[in-house]
Amino acid sequence: MTRSKTILLTSLVLCLTLLTVSAVAAQGTLRTRVDPRVAGVFINGKYYGTAAMFSHHQAAIKLEEGNYKVKLVDPMHEDLMIDVGVTAGQETTIRQQMKSLDLPPRKNLGELETENWGNAALYLNGKYYANSAELDNPAYSLLIDAGTYDLKLVPVDGSAGREGKITINAKETLVLSKGKADAQRK
Repeated sequence: MTRSKTILLTSLVLCLTLLTVSAVAAQGTLRTRVDPRVAGVFINGKYYGTAAMFSHHQAAIKLEEGNYKVKLVDPMHEDLMIDVGVTAGQETTIRQQMKSLDLPPRKNLGELETENWGNAALYLNGKYYANSAELDNPAYSLLIDAGTYDLKLVPVDGSAGREGKITINAKETLVLSKGKADAQRK
């Protein structure tokens, strides 16, 4: 290899390295310290997961430097919209206490669980209700009024989701399984 080709190749490698370093340095991180911890985190309209998923340093959301609209959603609380600036190389933490809704007492409740859906947003009648990972836990289910709902499950990873009608029966649990038929338990 000639000296000029070696210099050119070395310069190209150095430029690519600098571009990679500057691209990484142009990112900052966002953490969430939100009550309730199960609140859904939406950034510029895209669902990322629950606030609890991003409450510690290792799981902070990496974002390009810039301004973002963060929406926190929980069916038992008022939605909260926050403008957040992310600075390259720095960590930004959202600390919020969401305001509880004044809801009437509920009767005729059924339960909803999920199985094998991973990290997906669960919507009923167009409103965010929960993260499927929370409902894929024998100790936790979503208490919901008996009735028929339009369901939408949207996985964060972009894989195939699910849409359609479901019926929640009072004093029963509906389990939405990925890859299997739904099951009703009493």
